[in-house]
Amino acid sequence: MNTTSIFIQTLIGGIGIGSLYALIALGYSMVYRSMGLVNFAHGSIYMVGTYLGIIWYTGLVLGLHVSYPVAFIIGVLLNGLLGVLLERIFRPLAKLDLMFMLLGTIGLGFVLDNLAVIIFGAEGFAVRSPLPNAPINIAGILVLPQMLLLICVSALLMVGLQVFLSTTKTGKAMRASAMDHDIASAMGIPVNRMNALTLAIGSGLAAAAGILAAPIVYVNPAMGAAVGLKGFAAAILGGLGSIPGAIAGGLVFGVVEAISAGFISSSYTKGIAFFVVVIVLMLKPSGIVGETVIEKV
Repeated sequence: MNTTSIFIQTLIGGIGIGSLYALIALGYSMVYRSMGLVNFAHGSIYMVGTYLGIIWYTGLVLGLHVSYPVAFIIGVLLNGLLGVLLERIFRPLAKLDLMFMLLGTIGLGFVLDNLAVIIFGAEGFAVRSPLPNAPINIAGILVLPQMLLLICVSALLMVGLQVFLSTTKTGKAMRASAMDHDIASAMGIPVNRMNALTLAIGSGLAAAAGILAAPIVYVNPAMGAAVGLKGFAAAILGGLGSIPGAIAGGLVFGVVEAISAGFISSSYTKGIAFFVVVIVLMLKPSGIVGETVIEKV
């Protein structure tokens, strides 16, 4: 395999992992845009969503085995419901100072992590891919079928979210609520309900990311910490509060991480990726997209 093929193969892998980060970053940006809340429990929500889908696929629930697509839908819906429940907790947190807000969301993340350990155990497990394990050879470039599935489904979810927010009545109401709570409320938009829907969508996207990545990574209660941090970094890189920025930031972060691991050293992967984030923010503090975010009062 020549250098060009290796680079393209590495790039595809970076886009795959970047799609995962983008879905996580969307959750951070949507909640921040809607509630002015930095949700550091989102990595744990991603972990819980992964379990809520994979346990059905692997038969950990009463020995029941369902197909991967059905498990995917169940996991997304259940985690979306979790997001609705968490909105009731986040509602008072969003009115507090930043320090109390961070402590509250970090504490909630620890609660979710420990509940997962109590319910599922501390030991993780590997998940069998629903697709063949043999890489697909495309013009000399080897790509895992599960990685292609992750890229394609993530792209559909991102496009679907943009279409939903731009064209539907509910999506427009969510955007109006995020721009100004008081004016939206005066216009008859149920702001708290829109916030709950925002958290449901963000949590559902996190579950989708986890279930799609489960056959590639190792499922365990600690899996949310690193991905949550990288998803947050991707959201900052793209511009916290920006939907297109979250997608761009996730893809850039994933590609940089993959290229640094493939052509420099896997030991420096995290450092190089975060160094790029720092450099970008020094040159453009508002992030890649540079969207102005409305301050909540």
